[in-house]
Amino acid sequence: MRLHSILRIAAFSAMLAALLLPSGAWGAAGGLRCQEVTFAVNLSPSDATVYNVVGELCSRGSIHHKTVQIALHGATYSHLYWDFPFQPETYSYVRRATAAGYAVLSLDRIGIGQSDHPPADAVTIEANGYVVHQIVQALRGGDLVVPSFGRVRAERVALVGHSLGSVISMQEAGTYGDVDGVVLTGVSHNVTPVLGDILASLYPANLDPHFAGRDIPDGYLTSLPGLRSIFYQAPFFDPQVIVVDDQNKETVTVAELNTAVPALGFSASIHVPVLVVVGDLDAAFCTAPSCSASGSLASEPGFYPADACAEAVAIPDTGHDLNLHLSAQTSYDVILDWMERRVGSDTKAPAPGCGG
Repeated sequence: MRLHSILRIAAFSAMLAALLLPSGAWGAAGGLRCQEVTFAVNLSPSDATVYNVVGELCSRGSIHHKTVQIALHGATYSHLYWDFPFQPETYSYVRRATAAGYAVLSLDRIGIGQSDHPPADAVTIEANGYVVHQIVQALRGGDLVVPSFGRVRAERVALVGHSLGSVISMQEAGTYGDVDGVVLTGVSHNVTPVLGDILASLYPANLDPHFAGRDIPDGYLTSLPGLRSIFYQAPFFDPQVIVVDDQNKETVTVAELNTAVPALGFSASIHVPVLVVVGDLDAAFCTAPSCSASGSLASEPGFYPADACAEAVAIPDTGHDLNLHLSAQTSYDVILDWMERRVGSDTKAPAPGCGG
């Protein structure tokens, strides 16, 4: 068969596959399928106001009998932190985790991106945790039907957080005890003054041209234009990554920031396996000159109960945004190796737990 005929058939096949995908769905090489999913949630058990949270559920092949990882981004990011639009073969955690046999639900957290934006003072860490809890229950309940995957009944759920998303993961797991494992990246209990410097670089999102026309409420903040470098450590990143990062920046509420540090205490109530992964040069959570040189990460497992069998790992040559440094694949190796040892991708097999 001539080359042009092969190419024509391949193009037609790709077009046909795209036409057959449900609305809000997309596919990629290697059998990866993603479907936009919307969850109706409340901010607290006593508030009946309904808000929508939007996420992308991704899997390769069937989703049945797969552990579902819920990926929670940090402050001023969206679900794109986990499925970065630039060089995804390097920076997409979603692609790596689905290739390892997991399903991944990457959320635009409440108040972010395509999700609803409640009044800022209502969007606290506690509210975030309750929202995630409702989504965990929706995944487990068996009533969720997703066009690309059919009925979803998650037999095993793990949380994978970054920075503020890690704090929310602590709050959810420590309060509700309804997940099977927790990965916390870009956070530790060793909070340094540099975190305050990062927070000082934020300003009202409704003053930023990036959010023009989006009607962002008062009390939502974002990073000043051109300052995304605060999340990186030179020279260990591609400058183009920061350009794309700045083009896709999002928000955080004052209430989230004000309730974040106290929520670190929820670590003492987590009774499933925990992994903490920090960039070795993350100055916000490592004592100078680095986590490894100062030994400041060594005490981290002590903040968790014995039945969390907590492990802590520092990734060399990496700053705060682990997914967006050149070392991203190393971070993914660490997370997915731990995930297989402690949680497991195939729910037909017993969960390894702390014996894994």
